[in-house]
Amino acid sequence: MARWLPDGGVQDVEVPARVDMAGERGTRSAGLLGTRELRPIVVVAAFLVAILLGVGIGYATADRGSDAVTAAPTAPAAALTPAQRVPFWATSRHPGAGHQMVLTAEPDPTALRFALQWTVADRLKADGTGTVTAQQVKVVEGMYFGAVEGADAAQDEYWAIGRIEVPSLPTVTSGPYVWRRIGSGPWAILASGATACGQIPQPLLTVWKGQPPPCTA
Repeated sequence: MARWLPDGGVQDVEVPARVDMAGERGTRSAGLLGTRELRPIVVVAAFLVAILLGVGIGYATADRGSDAVTAAPTAPAAALTPAQRVPFWATSRHPGAGHQMVLTAEPDPTALRFALQWTVADRLKADGTGTVTAQQVKVVEGMYFGAVEGADAAQDEYWAIGRIEVPSLPTVTSGPYVWRRIGSGPWAILASGATACGQIPQPLLTVWKGQPPPCTA
């Protein structure tokens, strides 16, 4: 803007730019309004994400009822190693000698039978034949129980020959089954089926005067 001086000259005077306060206020108000409007949206979105994550984690870690019903537990080590009495030959050994054993003379005959039942349940589960518990397996009466002396207690062999029943799985063959335990180790199925009794050691066949009844039933 020009201004006349007393001497007749002209001086340019710079005029400060006008500040559009209304426009600035409008801009600030719009910005604040946008922020205030976005805050509830962000809170809701975060809440929904938290819910979805919780549902996903809950589903992933949930104990599904169908699995709990169909799955059968694996035999615990203690169940396969029941207590057994000190053998009468412990103080006078003849390695390789066979002996007829009496099941009822063991500290816990029921636990011994239960150990054999566990091995069958685990075998059926592993083979995909069926899922049963040890309680659903029955060792038929008439089982034969014997032992073959080892050089020491750790090498003594205990043998059981018998047949089984699984009422919930009628198609399962009854056997015969041949179980063996070495020393204080776990009972295990050595063989089953028509040729299973071929695994019985000769010292026991001599004591039993041939294959025991469970082999020919």
